[in-house]
Amino acid sequence: MSVITSTHTTSFFFKLSTCLLAITGVVNIVFIVLITYLSSWLQTIPGFMNWMLVGLPLIILIVSGSYSFWWHRQEMNQQKDLSLQKAWLQGIIRYWLAFCISTYGFAKILKTQFTTPEYQLDTPLGEISGFGLTWYYFGYSYTLAVIIALFQIGGSIFLLYHRTTLLGTFLLLPVMVNIVLINMFFGINIGAFINAVLFTTGLLYFLFSDFEKLKVVFWDLTEKVPAISLGHTKHVLRSIPIAAAFAMIYYFIATDQTDHELTGTWQVRKFVRNGQVASANAWQQDSTIISRIYFFMETCDFSPSPEVYNPVHGLHGLYTFDPKTNYLLIRYPNIFTGQDSIATTISQRTAQSMVLDYKFNKDTIHLELSRLERKKKKGLFF
Repeated sequence: MSVITSTHTTSFFFKLSTCLLAITGVVNIVFIVLITYLSSWLQTIPGFMNWMLVGLPLIILIVSGSYSFWWHRQEMNQQKDLSLQKAWLQGIIRYWLAFCISTYGFAKILKTQFTTPEYQLDTPLGEISGFGLTWYYFGYSYTLAVIIALFQIGGSIFLLYHRTTLLGTFLLLPVMVNIVLINMFFGINIGAFINAVLFTTGLLYFLFSDFEKLKVVFWDLTEKVPAISLGHTKHVLRSIPIAAAFAMIYYFIATDQTDHELTGTWQVRKFVRNGQVASANAWQQDSTIISRIYFFMETCDFSPSPEVYNPVHGLHGLYTFDPKTNYLLIRYPNIFTGQDSIATTISQRTAQSMVLDYKFNKDTIHLELSRLERKKKKGLFF
């Protein structure tokens, strides 16, 4: 039977981590209050941000290192029991995390987070930043925002009690790790990213502080269910679910007949109907004019507008393509016959251009297309 023992002796690294987080927490709360209520006044102070970014972290490091050194020396010399200092510092960290993380939770419930500016609703999807996409995605469902908020607030409440600190850490850590990754890869502003990293570091501190408890729970406790004795066969069986999952997806990709050569957006450089060339702005008066064609997986979409795709005015269908013969078949719904199709052989096809000639209803259509290259968005660091 395992017994968790408590000792007042801790490593210098533990003391330094505790001091760094406690002092950082106090400074972080003061900074939040100043930015919230005195931001206009702070902007009048010359070099304030440079001091905050360089000078303040240096001061925090010096003060934390000095106090940690004194603490460790006193403990090693056994001059006095400094466990009360540890309790105070950890209390500061717990209250700092609870305050800041619950603030974000209440911001979601009171709708000051995940709100989308009206102008972004008229912005093309490809032009919206990662920050805008993230806010719109999470703001789409208020219920989801409230659920995330309840985890943040509930976990913060657990942090306020010493006995439930580890439970609060387990509730909050998955949420905060996800927030850190979202901030990093979707380009959320640097201030929010730094805060998320600090909060996550604080939670990891409490997780590793209770390593002995976790070791007992996850390693030392004996299972009530008897172990199945299969020898080395058990290791083979354990690999089967993962290997089977990989094999299933790999087989799907290897046998996939979906076209990938046409996949993408194609700009119509020239639209000719029954021998008449349509002007560049003809689509504004005639919704049967085609300005763009989108190929993706098995779907094909024709759009009158070269800027915004509207499914009401566009034509949506399924297609198959044979790259050897350049034969293209597009099937689309017809309100009269139920289903109709466009059959054509692509000519002059290259990686960047192609020509389509086909019959649509009673019209003869000639399209000259060029591939539209899309710029890939990048996150904060990648």
